[in-house]
Amino acid sequence: MSSGDLWMRDLITTYGLALLVSACALIVFSWSWSRFRQNHFKSFLLGFECECAQLASAHKKRLFSVLRQTVSHDELLRSLNRIRILEIGVKTGDNIQYYPEGTHFIGVDWNRKLGEYLVNGDRSWQFAHVIFERLIIGDGSCMRAVPTGCVDVVVTTRSLCSTDSITDTLREIHRVLAPGGTYLFMEHLPDKPGSFVAWIQMMLTKTKIWPSLFGACRLDFDPIEHLERSRLKNLSWQRIVLQGYVSQPHHLLLSRHHIIGSASR
Repeated sequence: MSSGDLWMRDLITTYGLALLVSACALIVFSWSWSRFRQNHFKSFLLGFECECAQLASAHKKRLFSVLRQTVSHDELLRSLNRIRILEIGVKTGDNIQYYPEGTHFIGVDWNRKLGEYLVNGDRSWQFAHVIFERLIIGDGSCMRAVPTGCVDVVVTTRSLCSTDSITDTLREIHRVLAPGGTYLFMEHLPDKPGSFVAWIQMMLTKTKIWPSLFGACRLDFDPIEHLERSRLKNLSWQRIVLQGYVSQPHHLLLSRHHIIGSASR
C-alpha cells in the first residue's frame, strides 16, 4: 500500500470517527432537548396555567353560564337533557368543571396521554360527570373525524395562539357546530402596541424561543381580526386583564390581556 493510500485511509478513519461521534452527540442532544421541552411544558401547564385558570375563574363562570340554558340539536341528547361540547386545547381539563352533568365531550389536544390523564389520572374524579366521546390528537385546524354540524358548543381558552392555522381552525369550528350552535372563547392578546412588553412578546415569538418552550404559543398573536373575518355570526366580546398572585409573575405579565366572548354558527 502506497503512502498516498495510507494517508487517505487515515484521513477517512479520522474524519469518519469524528462524523460518527458528532452524529451520536447530535442524536443525544436532540433527544435531550425534546425531553426537556416536554418536561418544561408539562411543568408550565401544571403550574402557571392552573394558576391562570384560578385567576380567570370568575370570568369563566360567567362565560360558561350559558351552558345551563343550552339545548342540544341532537334528538337523543335533547331527550336526555344533555349537550355535546368540543374543546380545543384541553390542557389540564380545568374547563370541564363548568360543563353540565352528563355532557358528551370531544377533546382536541396534542397531548397523546390526555385520555389516560382524564380517565385514570389523579384528578380523574373531577371529570367523572362528563362522558368522553372522543379524544383527537391535533390543534383544531383539521378535525375530519368530527362530523359536520354535530357539536352544540365549541370551547377554546388560551388555545388559538398555538394553532397551525387560525383561519382553518375557525373554519373547522364553524363546520362542526350545529346550526345555531355556540362558540365560547377566552384568548390572550398582545400588550398595548408600542409598549416594552409588546416588544418582548414580539421578540420571544419571532425568535421562536417562546413557541419552542410553551407548546407553539405565539405571544404576539391577536385573534380579534381573525374572529371578525370568520363565518361565525353574532360575535360578542370584551377585553379583560387577569390580575392576582402567581408563582411566576413574568408569565402573567406576558399574557395578562385577554378577549372573552362568544359567537354562533
